[in-house]
Amino acid sequence: MITTKNRKEVSLDAQTLAILQIQADRDGRKLKNYMEQILKEKANEFELTEEYKALMDDMLEKHNKGKVSYTSWDDFKAEISR
Repeated sequence: MITTKNRKEVSLDAQTLAILQIQADRDGRKLKNYMEQILKEKANEFELTEEYKALMDDMLEKHNKGKVSYTSWDDFKAEISR
């Protein structure tokens, strides 16, 4: 499977980078590779809470019954720029 990677700039203070560098060295990795691995692991820990699932079920039910009103992006931008 071919994956597309996106570049993102991250700004970290010197102390945080120093700590991450120590951990990367301990793990036998380059700093960039270590940070990518940590972020992948953290992203995969994501779990939907029961509260969030109930909220989404409620919104889907309202949507299906036509009880949700939507605003276009252009209308929203016009509204907040006032």
